[in-house]
Amino acid sequence: MRRSAEILLIPVLLAGCAGGKLKTLQAKADLCELNADELRQQVRGGADLAETLQSRIKELEGQGADLDSRLKAQQERIESLDKSNQQLRSAIEADKGELSGQIAAVVKEKDDLARALDTAKKDKTAAQRERANMRAARDKLANELSFLRPELEALKAQAAAAKAEKEKALSERSVRLAKAHEDLGVLADTVLKELQSEKAKLEQEGERVELTLQESLLFKPQQAKPTDEGLALLDRVGRSLQSLTPRAVRVEGHSDNSAIKWELFGSFTSHWDLALARATAVARYLHEHSGLDPRKLTASSFGEFRPIKGNDTPEGREANRRVVLVVEPAGSQP
Repeated sequence: MRRSAEILLIPVLLAGCAGGKLKTLQAKADLCELNADELRQQVRGGADLAETLQSRIKELEGQGADLDSRLKAQQERIESLDKSNQQLRSAIEADKGELSGQIAAVVKEKDDLARALDTAKKDKTAAQRERANMRAARDKLANELSFLRPELEALKAQAAAAKAEKEKALSERSVRLAKAHEDLGVLADTVLKELQSEKAKLEQEGERVELTLQESLLFKPQQAKPTDEGLALLDRVGRSLQSLTPRAVRVEGHSDNSAIKWELFGSFTSHWDLALARATAVARYLHEHSGLDPRKLTASSFGEFRPIKGNDTPEGREANRRVVLVVEPAGSQP
């Protein structure tokens, strides 16, 4: 601003003082010199400033290069982080799906546990109620037992007595079985010859002994009068039975189904009659000639209706024509 004022002042001086042109010029020259010095100083200052600015520019360029390098590193870091971020996001999405499934499973398990817990609570309540009922029933039974204990003791005594009686009965039955076995041996000795010829048979069924005699040992065909051989056999059997003192002797008559021949005298109209007549004849002989108690003797007929073999062969019909003596030993139950 100062130089501008001086430059404007020169024309004014020239116009005011025409005669002093030289002085004016000299003054102008001096002023120019001053201005030149000032300009030189300003140039030097500008040069220094330019140099300073150049140095600053270089410094700023270095800082810019450093910033560019740092920016590039940051950009690379950002890209790496972005890549890592994408990978992390993918992993998170995958984990999110798995976690969703796990959460659903946990929720389902929770619901199941809740239902199970509810059921358990209901069961517990029912069990408590049943326990209370059982406790009440137990108390009731205890009260009833206190009243029934005397009766129970009596029943125990009765049971003990019944057990003792049963054991006694078993012992007695064992004795009777042994006796029946002995009776079987006695009768076997009596009819040994007939047993060997297989026309007689001895069997023991429990306490009972059965002696089976075929028709030919006692009777002629379709007759009810014993033969002499039959009477001799009945004498032997009667003596054995007399020694055995049986409780009862049942005489059973059996026949086959063959046709009965008609005769003018002494014929039978059916096998019922024939078998009964034979059984009665045997029973009467055992009473009248062997001395057996008639109250222990019974006679019965089964006719042809209880065959032991088929009636379609001579051997079968012969086996079916028989008299059976069922001997109940003494002491056996009626």
